[in-house]
Amino acid sequence: MSRLAGTALALLMAAPSLASPSLAAPPLPGVLADAEEIPVTEWSAMAMGRTLVYRIDGRLWALEYYYPGSDRVALQLSDGQCLTGTWEYTAPYYCYHWVEQGTACFRHARQDGEIIVIESGSPEGAPAVQQMSAVTDIPLSCGADLTS
Repeated sequence: MSRLAGTALALLMAAPSLASPSLAAPPLPGVLADAEEIPVTEWSAMAMGRTLVYRIDGRLWALEYYYPGSDRVALQLSDGQCLTGTWEYTAPYYCYHWVEQGTACFRHARQDGEIIVIESGSPEGAPAVQQMSAVTDIPLSCGADLTS
């Protein structure tokens, strides 16, 4: 495990809501209750070296690229803003440690034939839910625009 991943794991373990990997996750609310968790081995096999496309309420939300052979990830929001960071899995949460943005954790699940990503620790009410609409082998293009 890299030093950064080890530090991120230590920070995650110190977070009150995720203090122990044996701490059971709260049940998913309402219509999400029948969602089936996606195992990390399956997620990794699907995501590594690929770009995942996410939508919220049918609108493009973000593109996410998982760098092969590492815990590095990049996210490009629909407004073009790019975030870089690392990710890790502590059941049942997939946590993303974004440089200069902090940590965000999610549950990855399957429901009614779709892959959904469910925000953890959301305020009272329903958590934000993203639908994964595509997986592509085209790398994410984050960074300065090329000029001639």
